[in-house]
Amino acid sequence: MSEITESIEELETTLKEFMQDFDLVFSEDWEITVTHITHEDYIQKDGTFLDPKVDDASNNWANRGALLESYGKLTELMRRLRI
Repeated sequence: MSEITESIEELETTLKEFMQDFDLVFSEDWEITVTHITHEDYIQKDGTFLDPKVDDASNNWANRGALLESYGKLTELMRRLRI
């Protein structure tokens, strides 16, 4: 296999991982967070937020961390491949 083919396959794999992590954060994670944030217990009448009561599972910090890690891998690979 040529070096170019290997680089393209590595880039494709890294992009897929990033896109999956991005989708988790901005679809599932976002929907869960919005559900909790828009609940009347979390928003005062003047529109300001009360103390957040969203737990770690609802806020899904693991997905956000995975997204940042995927982003780091992608940008490092792009630097290495000079894209």
